[in-house]
Amino acid sequence: MKNTILFVFTLFLLTIYSCKKSGIDVDYTILDIHEDMNVQKLIFMNDIVGYACGGKKSEKGVIYKTTDAGNSWTKQYSNISQCVYDIQFVNDTIGYACGENLLLLKTMDGGNHWVVQTPNQPLQGYSGTLHSIYCVDANTVYAAGGANFSVGITYKTYNGGGEWIYNTFDHELRSVWFTNKYTGFYAGYGTVFETNDSAFSFQTLNSKDDFYTSLYFTDSRTAFACGYNGGIYKTTDAGINWEEELKNNNDIARTRHFNDIRFWNTTTGYAVGNTGLIVYTDNSGSDWSAITKLNSDNYYSVCTRGNKVFVTSQGGKIYRLNR
Repeated sequence: MKNTILFVFTLFLLTIYSCKKSGIDVDYTILDIHEDMNVQKLIFMNDIVGYACGGKKSEKGVIYKTTDAGNSWTKQYSNISQCVYDIQFVNDTIGYACGENLLLLKTMDGGNHWVVQTPNQPLQGYSGTLHSIYCVDANTVYAAGGANFSVGITYKTYNGGGEWIYNTFDHELRSVWFTNKYTGFYAGYGTVFETNDSAFSFQTLNSKDDFYTSLYFTDSRTAFACGYNGGIYKTTDAGINWEEELKNNNDIARTRHFNDIRFWNTTTGYAVGNTGLIVYTDNSGSDWSAITKLNSDNYYSVCTRGNKVFVTSQGGKIYRLNR
């Protein structure tokens, strides 16, 4: 028993030491939207024009736009009950967003007006959340979501929202990414799916056991995924095999819950999560180091633009890391 206690204590000290050793301090600038909201996603169209979406679950949903690199924000859309979880633009004028209660939105004028999309095949009695949206082009768009771990849903349109078709799953989905018009990947509770026929049929990939929250492809064969169970994973063969780059939580230290992962280029990437969690790699995921000096807020997404890194958070806060 004494040996067991000594082993656990030694492992605890080594864990603390390794975290301190690998952590780096960074300065940051806060870009404040000045609204009490969780900023779920941030995208930039160029160095000065960007969009942020979010809100609060079951309370409100909002979309903001900046035209001065995030120094000031203008509200473009709001509702009183459906948080907006993801947003993507095809070009300067056409964009899509998704959120709670199967919310689908489209704009054709740079976000000045957002129109609710009504699926042609409504799901009776279903009120899950669409967490992720991916635009292949102006007409071809995919969305993914679900609820309660065991209910998953995908929507797709081939005609710019004129018609939306759905599929259902036995796994809640959190992220979708298409490498071309027909080949796509869906990640969620316990698994990653692949489709080669525009989401008409799916095959389960040989992924690790995690609740996958985000996918990011650096090319058509190389991708990274992060999970709520604390792991980061990499594939170099278009999802056939996945390697664990950062091990998920264990019984001794269940501390990491990742929400998003993004790469600056093929070698440098960032992953963010709850309670102040930010890690980065500069060698294609072989090693990950913690970024410290920020606070312990929940971080929902990370965005890279040019030589800048942005992390979204609670209370309408966006952190621009000065690296």
